[in-house]
Amino acid sequence: MASKQAIGKLTREIFGQLPNTNIRTGNQVLKQRLTGAIKARYYPESIDPIARLVTPGYLNAQEERRKLKLDQLRRRGKGPPKKGSGKRKKK
Repeated sequence: MASKQAIGKLTREIFGQLPNTNIRTGNQVLKQRLTGAIKARYYPESIDPIARLVTPGYLNAQEERRKLKLDQLRRRGKGPPKKGSGKRKKK
């Protein structure tokens, strides 16, 4: 008759289980399916680098919004100062 330890060892080898030692091993994370390739497929590649090469002066939507907002602020006198004309400018 096999001992309890021997049976436990065999079942761990056959089914790929770890001994129950109540120690955190991180196996739950390692057992999960890898999702990197799926996420990479979901998000399309950006066209910005190619568009910058082909079209001079290309601005994406975020840069356009930023530029419009800066223009509005400058018209109201609230925009950033020109380079070298800030508070510390020597007189």
